[in-house]
Order: sequence, then C-alpha cells, then structure tokens
Amino acid sequence: MAERDSYAGDFQPHEAPVEGDDDRRRRRWPIVVALLLLLLLLCSVLTIVTTYFGRGPEQVASVVRNLECLQCHSELIPELRASTVHDPFELMSCTVCHTPHAQEIETTVWAETSVNLRRTTTLLRWLPVSWLFSLIEGDTEVIDGIRSVIVSRDVTTEVGPAELVAPLEELCWTCHGGIGHQLGFDYGHLPFKEGRCVDCHDPHASEYRGLLAMSPRVLCVSCHPSLGPQMAREHRHAPVENFFCTDCHHPHASEWAGILLLRQRELCFSCHPSVAWLAGKAVQHHPFEYDSCTGCHEPHGSDFEQLLITAEPRVCYECHADIETDFERVSIHPVYSSMLDCSGCHDPHAADYEALLAAQNNEICYQCHAREIRASYDSSDHARLLCIRCHTPHGSDFKPILREANPDLCLRCHAWVESHSNQHPVRPTYYDVRSDEPLTCTSTCHGPHGTEFPMMVRFYGWPFDGRCLQCHSTVGIDF
Repeated sequence: MAERDSYAGDFQPHEAPVEGDDDRRRRRWPIVVALLLLLLLLCSVLTIVTTYFGRGPEQVASVVRNLECLQCHSELIPELRASTVHDPFELMSCTVCHTPHAQEIETTVWAETSVNLRRTTTLLRWLPVSWLFSLIEGDTEVIDGIRSVIVSRDVTTEVGPAELVAPLEELCWTCHGGIGHQLGFDYGHLPFKEGRCVDCHDPHASEYRGLLAMSPRVLCVSCHPSLGPQMAREHRHAPVENFFCTDCHHPHASEWAGILLLRQRELCFSCHPSVAWLAGKAVQHHPFEYDSCTGCHEPHGSDFEQLLITAEPRVCYECHADIETDFERVSIHPVYSSMLDCSGCHDPHAADYEALLAAQNNEICYQCHAREIRASYDSSDHARLLCIRCHTPHGSDFKPILREANPDLCLRCHAWVESHSNQHPVRPTYYDVRSDEPLTCTSTCHGPHGTEFPMMVRFYGWPFDGRCLQCHSTVGIDF
C-alpha cells in the first residue's frame, strides 16, 4: 500500500482546460484575422501604387508572361522595370533567341504549396512585399540573391549549356534584317560589321533608347578613348562636348568615310548655314568644294579658334608652301602679328572674286589702307593702276613689298626719264639728305600714291622751286 500510495502521490493527472482560457483564445482569433486582412489590404494598396505609378501595367504583364523562365532567372526581373525592353524578352519569347537549356527532373517540395504558389512567390519577389518572406516561419536560404523560405528541397533541374539559336553575328538579322543592307556600305562600324551587336546594345532591357548598354554620353568613349584628349582642348565641337556622337556619325555603317551621316560638306552645312550659302559663290576653296572640311578644321576639338588644325597662317601653309616662302622675305604683310591674317584678305571657303579675295581690285587694299591712301590715289595719275602693279600681296625683297627695287620699278613705265641726258640722278648710289636714305623717285620728290601738286611731287607746285630746296638748301650743289 505504501508503494502504491507513493506512486499515486507522484502522479498528477492532466488538468481540465479552464473555461476562461478558451474564451480568451476565441476572442484572439478575430483580432488575428483582422490584422491579417489589414495586412493584406496594405499589401494590395502598396502593390497597386507601385505598379501603376512606378512600373506600369505593361511591366506587370511582362513579369506574368515570363514567369516560366524567371523562376530560374530571377536576376533578370529588375530589367523588366527598365524604360526600354527588348520585345522578345518582354513578350515571353525567350526561345526566339535562346535554346531551352534546362530539364526538370524532380520538383522542389514546398510545404503545403503547389507549383502555382511557387510561381506566385517568384512574382512576389518583384513586388514591394518581399519583406513578407521574413515573417514566415521555417528555414531560409538565399536563392539568386533573394532570401526565400524552403521547407524541403530535392534536386530540381538539370541545367545544360545556354546557347543561342543562331550564331551571334547572324542572330540579330532574323528580326532586324531591315538594316542588313548596311553591311554593304563602304564604311562600317567594326562591332556592326563583325556582328557584335551586344558590344553596344543590351539584349534584354536598358534605361537608354535603342537598348544601349550604357549612357550615350560614355558609350562611344568607352571604345574610343582618344576622344578624351581631344575633348580636353580649349575649343570643342558642340556635338562632341555634349556627347551627341550620332549627330555626325552613323552607329552602324555609312557610304562616307568616318561613318558620317552625310558627306562632310552637306553634314557641316546642316549646322552651319552661315557657311552653306557660300556654296553658290563663283570661286570656291578646294577643300570646301571637294568635301574636305577636316582638311582645315578638327572635327572634335582643337587648341585653336574655329577648330583649326593649327593657327593661321600655318594652317594655310599646309597646302600653300610657296606662299610661306614669300612671307620669309625682307618686306611682308604682317601676317605673323595680330594686325592681319590670311583670312583678312581671302575668304577661307568661297568668294565672288579670283584668289578668294574678299573684294575686287584696289577695294581689297582699301579695306585697311583707305584712310591714308584712297583719297589721294584715286585722284592721282596712278589711279588707273592696280595696287598689285607695284606691290606684291605677300612678301618681297624690296620695301615696301615692292615688286622691284626703286627706281627700276618706276622706270618700267617712266623710261623716258633716263632717255634725257640731263636728268636728276635716281639711284641708290646717290644719297637723299632730306629723307636720310638712298635717293629714289619716292624718297623725297614724288608721292607714289598721289599728292595735291602736279606730277605727284611732294612739296610745292610747279614752277616754284621750293621742292628743290628741300634738299638743295645751300648754294654750289651740283651733279
């Protein structure tokens, strides 16, 4: 009895549930259900707002259509949010470009779920409710960078190599054959010619037009680093400075060198109408007429104004080496100073007058020399002569840029002076005491551009002798 009593004392029967606890449980369920309904409502609102204001109904439809592939390739889901999506990728047509490369052997076992729920889970990863996974009890595992709940898993798929349905250099033509004829153009972009479309384009989606792989501002520079130093120069072509490469260049192929959109002449005219109208002029600069704007101008950047390949007059000497020799003479037009450059007299593109001169005959000289010369010259005996009859336009061995030495130049027209036996000597072997230089026709006696006196003498009119006394101020001077 004692032993039985001891067992009986140790045994404690299960207490019957208290009626109050059942009441508390029953009252708790409505609260839990209400909280779940509220949470579901909140998720729905978040989903609707994010969908229609952040992604749009088309992107939602894209995810649904692509669920079959996105179950394994969930890393591609964010790309469906891009502003530009490749049609096959968006329209659940992955096999347009890719061969199927996975075979399901055994299905992953999800606790109390079905395949449909698994697909729904994939969809939820894209929606703003992925944080709900963290609230579900169970083991977790990171799959494709997303933490998901796994109850048990078997081996699911056997993945083979991913392959394209055609070689890459041919695949794009199956849908984009409209640009295939460009392969026959004389000048092609190397990635385009070799079928390396994905060098520039993302095959799935992009935030940039044309499915570009990166911003147009950096895409071209990524393969053409030589643009960097050119863009660092003092003067930059506006399209280059703003990374508008396709304003001038075709991204695939062209019939013009440099894969330009048009021949240089027409292409430059499209942005430079102030130059385009010169195409109708009678005389045109050879580079301007024969499509070589880059013969004088850098297309991207330059250290010199007007994007010149080098400063004037050096840029002109590139083609006119003989003119450079003229400017190495004793007396020259001041093209090496700030006073004048080649384009001061010649239009670099086209003109109405020979030699691309900006004005005709003596008018070209009067552009600079009108104030001190024009009035007297036009009323002088020399008025019928062109300035270049006596002066060279570039450089000479005789000052001031005369074609010959004085008085030999004058005597070409005034030979009768030396035919008389008793004439005033006019040779450098004689000295002009007034002008302090060798005696010539113009050192003191005559003004070659005209004077107020007859015979273009500088001092006193005929028959006054004051002009002679400019030098002969003492008696006894003879020859």
